[in-house]
Amino acid sequence: MASLVSEILMSAGQLEKRDLQTELNKVKNKIDDAKFQVSKFVEQHYQDFDPLLVHSRELAETSSKLSEEVQQLVEKAETELKFQLDSSTNEMNSLGSQINAAKLQVQLLERVSQLHSILEKLKKMSVEDIAYAEAIAEAESILNDAEDHIDTELDIWRGVKFEIEKNKDNLLKHLEDSWNNEIQWTKKDTLIQLKLNADKLKDVFQGLAIIGQLDRPLCEWSSRLYDEILVPLTKADTVIQFEDDLELMEGQRPITELVELERAVKNISLTFQHLNKHLEFKLNDVLVLHLIGKQVAIDFVKLFVKTCLKPTLPASSSLLSSPEYRASLEMVVRLENEMVEIGFLTEKIIEEFADNVDLFFADKQCLESLSRARQLMCLDLHDTICLKDNIEQTMVEEDERNSAETAHLWKMLSEGGMEIKWSPFRFPPCQISRSTQDLIEMLTNLVQEAGLSSATERSSARLLFTVRSICELYVSVVPEYHRDALEKLPFHAAVAHNNGMYLAHSILTLGTGHLIKLVQQNGVPLMDLVGKFRQLAAHIFLEHMKSQRDQLLAILKEAGFNRLENESRLPSSVEKAGRQVLHQLRNLQKIWQPVLPNEVYLRAIGTLSNSVLEELLLRITTMEDIPAAAALQLTDQCQNFINTLPLLFGPIDAEDSEGKKEMLALVMQHIHLWSRFEELKHLLGAGLRDIEGRWSSGKGPLAVHFAADEVKQMIRALFQNTDHRAATLSRIK
Repeated sequence: MASLVSEILMSAGQLEKRDLQTELNKVKNKIDDAKFQVSKFVEQHYQDFDPLLVHSRELAETSSKLSEEVQQLVEKAETELKFQLDSSTNEMNSLGSQINAAKLQVQLLERVSQLHSILEKLKKMSVEDIAYAEAIAEAESILNDAEDHIDTELDIWRGVKFEIEKNKDNLLKHLEDSWNNEIQWTKKDTLIQLKLNADKLKDVFQGLAIIGQLDRPLCEWSSRLYDEILVPLTKADTVIQFEDDLELMEGQRPITELVELERAVKNISLTFQHLNKHLEFKLNDVLVLHLIGKQVAIDFVKLFVKTCLKPTLPASSSLLSSPEYRASLEMVVRLENEMVEIGFLTEKIIEEFADNVDLFFADKQCLESLSRARQLMCLDLHDTICLKDNIEQTMVEEDERNSAETAHLWKMLSEGGMEIKWSPFRFPPCQISRSTQDLIEMLTNLVQEAGLSSATERSSARLLFTVRSICELYVSVVPEYHRDALEKLPFHAAVAHNNGMYLAHSILTLGTGHLIKLVQQNGVPLMDLVGKFRQLAAHIFLEHMKSQRDQLLAILKEAGFNRLENESRLPSSVEKAGRQVLHQLRNLQKIWQPVLPNEVYLRAIGTLSNSVLEELLLRITTMEDIPAAAALQLTDQCQNFINTLPLLFGPIDAEDSEGKKEMLALVMQHIHLWSRFEELKHLLGAGLRDIEGRWSSGKGPLAVHFAADEVKQMIRALFQNTDHRAATLSRIK
């Protein structure tokens, strides 16, 4: 019984399948017939250009009926034959493929029919109608959708597509011509004319937007509007006129005054009113000016801030709250609101500027100060001014000097490169570069600006950071930019030393307690710069002193002291070297004495003199044999040094006898080897009895400056080996 039922069901299923196959074959035959007729029709209409129109409506109805029959077959296959899929997978896949192919062919026929209908409509329309552009857009949508899903490599399809593209090209040519006619530019020298025909512009814009071709011309026009209209409006001497057209006489002068800013704002406002009047329509619910603004609005507003608002910032933060400046800010904010209302602008950049005008003011001050500071640092150092000790001029008030906040400055000023015997709030007389004085005035102005009651905490911090940045820039730039001069020229090295020390002094005394309070409030450290300036000044001058010392010692090393062992007299080169060394020291006196603070000069010239005497002592005391004639000549040379070196510690034009006592006191203070050198001069010209007398059993002046072995060495070099010399040597111990 079960087998009988199975056979009946199988027979029924096979019958249904045979019926479905039969129907499918019939549909395929109909599709082939329809394809033949459509192909013939399209070839006649778009390829062979047969003037006879053959049953286009019948073809459309046939394609529609075929589509319905295919859909019924699909539904039947899905509902009645699902249970047989497991047993007949391959056969059903084949049927499914055939059905899909039939669906695609039907879709292609439907799209050809739709495109044909559109082409027929286009023949009846004018290219000036918006409906014409909409039809082209619809056709392009059908073409794009079909090419994404259907095999369109057919001559029929290419013919239809060609017709659509030909119509689109005609539309584009018309719209481009209309664009050029309705938007006319005229430029002659600095005169620019812009003519807009508001009546027809809307259709041109809409037509281009519908077919997706607006972006390129709109971008080009927006760029030209920016370059030839908006940018010139940011100049102080630009003139505009409005009748039917916009006429602009381009200016060149930048805006620097509030009056010029007011004129520019008025011109910009009138220009946007004119543009809005002619472009006040929407595309896809978006204002045209908004589309233009997407291209150039941000750039224009940033340019306006840079060229109009920043240059007109006042010179002092106290003027930021003045009625005149507040009125100008309100005026530019109103301008921005107007641009937002017409859709040109979406971000409120100008309002942000007005809210943070104190920061923009500080930024302007900082940038200008940094630029000016670098220029000053690169100026020649030899253009100097004198700082004189004027009792009436004080850098701080008496109450500030006595306040607890500034008491520690006394200790800091006494440390490092320079001793100041008077008030630590005063600087010793010397010469500094004029550029350094200008730089200090700039730093003072910045600190005073930061301390004004009108300055906000943010702007004060930026100004103080700028002070620090300028100081750090000085430490980096000056030694590198002036390197050659600082290494070779003693005048420049001395001036650079004074500049560094004076900057350190100025940082300490710059507002004193007032500055300290500002620094504490804003967290900007400045006092550590004092040490940096002093280190820089000391390094520059010490390096140059080392160079001068090396030159002096090189002269003495090449003088020829070692030739005395083979000659009875002192070589002339020794005398020449002595004169050369003294001449160089006198030249340094002429250069340094008027420039350096007196204490620094005395220490510097004393150090170099001490190095010279140390080299002479070394050369002479290490000789193994000094002939009598040479000893007398060496005595004269030593006497020449003893007579000349004290003059370095007096006025440049002082005579030998003038102020000798004071000069000798300074010599004894700053040339530590002076007494030892004088004893050497006595030793070279003395006899054995005199030497023994100055030794005085190790208690005489000779014993103070020379050790017993050194005295014995000199006796052996000066005197021949006799009983008297031996007796004297035995008593030197």
